[in-house]
Amino acid sequence: MDRAGALELVKAHVSKEDNLRHMVAVGAVMRQVALRLGEDPEAWEVIGILHDIDIEECHGREDHTLIARDILRGMVPPEMVQTILAHNHEATGVPVDDQAKRALVAADAVSGLVMACALVLPSRRLADLRVSSISKKFVNKDFARGVDRERIMVCEQLGIPRDELLSLALEGMRARAEDLGL
Repeated sequence: MDRAGALELVKAHVSKEDNLRHMVAVGAVMRQVALRLGEDPEAWEVIGILHDIDIEECHGREDHTLIARDILRGMVPPEMVQTILAHNHEATGVPVDDQAKRALVAADAVSGLVMACALVLPSRRLADLRVSSISKKFVNKDFARGVDRERIMVCEQLGIPRDELLSLALEGMRARAEDLGL
């Protein structure tokens, strides 16, 4: 499945614009992390786009990604499904034990932080956002309280320091700024 196919499938299951933007943002971050690690950027972007395909159908964290597994079965390789299941490892029990799984955990969280940082700018544009600003907001626990900083720090298990992940996330999301409305 390519990016266009992933977006088409997601739009068949997700109607809320904020959810769609989040999934595009995570895909954009995954693409940049894949490039940094020498992995397949197209495949990793697809994983990021599909990771929350069941968000409007599940009943909470307990069945999140389990519905996604059923939707995606036979449509994407099993390892992609396992990566998606691992981003909700607390409920699924699928270990976060490879690069793609670690990247998805970090990308899911960091995309929310970057988006929140852009939305508080007067321009509301990713082009005007700086990594130093995101880094300052990262340490401010009162900012974007729903963003799990520990999940962002999984980037260190990839050999990517926090500020480099922030830079990769910003770069990836800027490349999809039009789709994100930022």
